[in-house]
Formats: sequence, C-alpha cells, structure tokens
Amino acid sequence: MVPGLIFLVQALVVVALPIAVLRLAGLRSLVPLVVVQIAIGIALGPSLLGRIAPELYSLFFNKEALLPLSGIASVAVLFFGFITGLHLEPRILGERGVPFLMVAVVSVAVPAMLGGAAGLWIAARYPSEVGADVGWVSFAAAVGICTSVTALPVLGAILHEMNLTGRRIGQLALGIAGFSDAALWIGLSLLLTSTAGHKAEGPGPLATALILPLYLGVMIWGVRPLIRHAVVKRMRNGEISEAGLAMVCAVAIASGLITEGLGLHYILGAFVAGVVMPSGLRHQLLDRLQAMTVGLLMPFFFMLTGLRTLIHFDSFAFVEILIASTLAAVIGKVGATTVAARVAGEPWPIALGLGTLLQTKGLMEVIVLTILSDAGIISTNVFSALIVMAVISTALAMPLTQLMLGRTTKAAAGPVGVTVGPRAPSRVI
Repeated sequence: MVPGLIFLVQALVVVALPIAVLRLAGLRSLVPLVVVQIAIGIALGPSLLGRIAPELYSLFFNKEALLPLSGIASVAVLFFGFITGLHLEPRILGERGVPFLMVAVVSVAVPAMLGGAAGLWIAARYPSEVGADVGWVSFAAAVGICTSVTALPVLGAILHEMNLTGRRIGQLALGIAGFSDAALWIGLSLLLTSTAGHKAEGPGPLATALILPLYLGVMIWGVRPLIRHAVVKRMRNGEISEAGLAMVCAVAIASGLITEGLGLHYILGAFVAGVVMPSGLRHQLLDRLQAMTVGLLMPFFFMLTGLRTLIHFDSFAFVEILIASTLAAVIGKVGATTVAARVAGEPWPIALGLGTLLQTKGLMEVIVLTILSDAGIISTNVFSALIVMAVISTALAMPLTQLMLGRTTKAAAGPVGVTVGPRAPSRVI
C-alpha cells in the first residue's frame, strides 16, 4: 500500500475511533476520553492487534510506517508540556494557606513513599526489571513519582464534565493538583539529573546541576519580560497575533532544546516555558493551542505508546507489578488526601471526593513513563504495567467521585471559594 494512504488510514483511526467508541458505548459520563484513547492505542499495538492479526499489524505499524507518526507525537508531547505549564499559575500554590499546603504535601508524599516502597519490592523480587545503568534507589524513586502523579489538565476537564469547576471541591482539587504537578516536574528533573551521567549525550550530572539554575534564571528574568514586552503589550483586543504566537512557540521549542541538551527531556523545557509565560497571555495561548494539541495531536502519541505496550497477563512479574503499583497509587492518593483534608477541617464528602479526583493520572502518567523508559530507568515490562495502572486509576476517578458525592454534589461541594486553580478546559481529555 502507498505510504501516504497508510498514514491517512492511521490518522483517521487515531483521531476518530476513540470518539466513536466513547459515544457508541455510552461511556461519555463515566470515563475521560484519554482513557479510551490509551486503551485503543494499546489494542492497536502488539498486545492485541499484533496477536490476532499480525499481517494487518505489520502492514500499518511496521517501523517505516511509524516514522511520520513519531514526528507528530514528538511535537504533541512538547506542546502538551507547554500547555501543562500554562495551567500551572504560580499563585495557586500559596493562596489557600497552611491547611491547603498540608493537604497538598500529604497527597503527594504518601503515594510517593508507598510507590517507592513498591519499587524497592519490585527491584528485590525482579532485579531484571531495573534499568541496566541505574540502581534500586533511582528505580524506586521513579515508581514513587509515577504513583503520586495527578494530571492537572485531565482533572480540570473531569471537573468541567461533572459541573464542579466553580464549586469548592473543584477549586481545592485544582489547587492541590497544581502543587502536585510542580512537585512532579521537580522530582523528575532531579531524578533525570542524577542519572544523566549514564547517558552519553548528556553533559553529566555535575554540569547539568550547574547549568540548570542559570537556565531557569534566564527563563524567569530574561524570557518572561521579553515576552511581556514583545507579545503582551502588542496584543489588540486581547488577542495574540500570528507572529506573537509563533514567537511564543519558538520559545517553547528552544527551551525544550536546552533541557534535552542537558540530558533531561525536552518536555521539561517546554513545561518551564509555559510556567514563565505572563499571566495576561495564558488564557489566550490555551484557547489557541489546547484543543488542537489535545484533540488532534496527542492521540498520535497514544498510538505510539500503545505500540510500545506489550501486556503479558500470563506473566507473574507483570501482574505483581501492576497490583503493587495500583494499590500504592490508589490507596496512597485516595487515603492520604482524604485523611489530610478531614484533619484540615473539610467535611467528609469533600475529603472523599478530593481523594478520588486526585488519583486522576491520564496522559501525564503516560508522558512520565515514556520519559523514564527512554532514560533507561524502567524496563518494558514495568512500563506496560504502569500504563495499565494509569488507565485503571483514571477510569475510576469519575465513577468513584460520583459515588462519594452522590446526588447531593452541589450541596456537598460547597460554595465557590478562592480561585486556586487555572481555568478548566472545555472537554474531557
């Protein structure tokens, strides 16, 4: 078949099939679109299609046919990192005071510690699952990061779908997720920096540690004022021009180029670029970039993720890793957040609802796992097990929250308080 036709068939399946399945199966009010996208990506990979129709799988997903998809997926991941940074306005971390900060810290620390313990257990039981050039501690830290993830953009979309965005529980959840995202990228950066010496293309952990503060300083005190002067002050009627949009996107790409050159990952640089964007520009950039990136580009990344995911349910190692990581993620996030919120004075409906909402992992988990796999910190088997863990935990978020809040969602969610989070996107992703 002609390569152009193969690519168009792939593109049509990737973009249209998840939406069709979501609507036809009546799952729209139960699970986010991202869960269906990841599940279909896995089904199109070697786990299902490669087993039941190997000739069809080889025709559409051979190495040569995947090259165009790889470029699109890379662009999608870079701009998703940028969008995530745009969602994370720094002010959200300090507006709720000490009780909010306590709940946020506990909601990240406890599942991370449980995940770290699960990682040490996995490393001891299955040493071959640990990356060849990393130790048990780095591997355990990677698993801990994965179990503590909360996907801020996906959470915002779930809140919008459940009409909780403007309610107290929605505001609290977004604020805590913002803190979680910040902790995630800091922890991931530290982990990648500590293992950068094992990557031939990186300058080494010492050089990275020295250059990183300089890079962050330039982004905060150099790039941010430049964008404010060159783009924000030249906006007309509150709209960013095409030239301004191109300049901002170039900044995101250049920032990603720097972090990739430091031996980290380009998504970290794109995320930093999003964080340092002036406040007056954030919503305009989200309006221009988010729908295209999440709705059209990210599904290509999910396809490639599915093609990398080989599920062995007959493997004891796979099953045990899946169970251990899922228990650490769900129990750690739901239990710790619920108890901390209750101690902070929140009523039980809000405390329980926060716990179930914040276990949302979605595509953020997929990206983190891809970074860890590319860095050689986790094996293919661990990658696949944690992908399934992410699907399970994200799929449980909406139905468990509906169960916790019951039919009295609006009453239990409370009145609108201080706005602690970013504006939610307009669809479940």
